Amino acid sequence: MKVKFHISFEVCNTRFITSFKTEDFKQWILSLKPKDLKDKGILKRTLYKIKHKIKHGKTLNPKTKIVKILLQLYKDTKLNN
Repeated sequence: MKVKFHISFEVCNTRFITSFKTEDFKQWILSLKPKDLKDKGILKRTLYKIKHKIKHGKTLNPKTKIVKILLQLYKDTKLNN
């Protein structure tokens, strides 16, 4: 079952809506390493907490700073590939 949902968030005072497959996004987060996000300001412990939430089936709040950064990074990497 392919599930799509829309998340709206603000980055640099620009509002935009992104649509993506949630399972692909979750798998992308689970594959991240702390060294990949160190320059983005996301700590090892924070990444662990996000991965823990995903593994236990909890939802991520798209309004938090960390999720906004991850969504922007996901969007940038998917557009480049």
